[in-house]
Amino acid sequence: MNCNEPNTLKVRIHKIELTRKIKHAKVMLTGDWHISPIVSKRQYQFLEDAIAQAKPDLIILQGDLVDSPLELQRETSQKKLIDSLSLCTKNAPTVLVLGSHDFITPTKPANIMKDTAIPTWKKFCKQTGVKLLMDEWYELDSIRIFGAFQDEKCMITDQLKFRDNPRQFLRQLRQYDFSKIANGKGSNKINWFASHAPYLKKGSEEILKVFDVASFGHTHGGVVPRGLDEVFSKLHINRGLIAPNRRPLPRRSRGMIKISNNTAAIINPGMVGAQFCAPKIAQKLNFIKAAEVSLVEISGTPQ
Repeated sequence: MNCNEPNTLKVRIHKIELTRKIKHAKVMLTGDWHISPIVSKRQYQFLEDAIAQAKPDLIILQGDLVDSPLELQRETSQKKLIDSLSLCTKNAPTVLVLGSHDFITPTKPANIMKDTAIPTWKKFCKQTGVKLLMDEWYELDSIRIFGAFQDEKCMITDQLKFRDNPRQFLRQLRQYDFSKIANGKGSNKINWFASHAPYLKKGSEEILKVFDVASFGHTHGGVVPRGLDEVFSKLHINRGLIAPNRRPLPRRSRGMIKISNNTAAIINPGMVGAQFCAPKIAQKLNFIKAAEVSLVEISGTPQ
């Protein structure tokens, strides 16, 4: 077993009940695959097992699928990525929002590779049938989803070092037009917002509360080891031990969080603990954290 990988799989179920008539839906969240030479075929098997167990109506890929955009040119990483994307689309409609590692190198100083990485992502998504959402809507019979692209200003400083920037994300949110769902969410569709990093601050929450659900990845669940993870879940503690670019014991790094009476945020812990962008102590914790997908089951009043 590669000590940089989790050796068990967990499917964590979150149930949401809406107070209007909607069709029941199951949405699977996965991401933070961080595909690289150190990620073995075990992750593909975990993903296959999770999909078979969850039987989702929609799969949302929450970003950071590769550990660096340089992996998009590496033949072995390309195969792992394309096989995994194809596995998803073979089983359910699949959408993708990009994370920082998907177009920015984790080296210091970071290298912004949008000009080469994003066209490659578009090519791979077209090849596998994945819908890449970059500030775009996608609609199914029961779900209306907006996928937000967090640009490099959300992720790095002027010194080209990784650092979360919630204020920049709030500026982006203010530019989006959510008027189609702002008036009471009076629709038989589930209104869903997806992006990579959970910048859940007062201003962003005020904007996102027009949605029923908002989903994110990025934090690796705070890299909480198995055992302690179960304790945190039972006590509804959403803190972690450590997360990339955040202070120790970060808040809002895992699980389901209510951001208004009618809106829930889901933070998916991802398939690995934390890779090279995190402190070395976090990397050592990878092998004791379960690979995890989130299954969100949404129901409403009887039709």
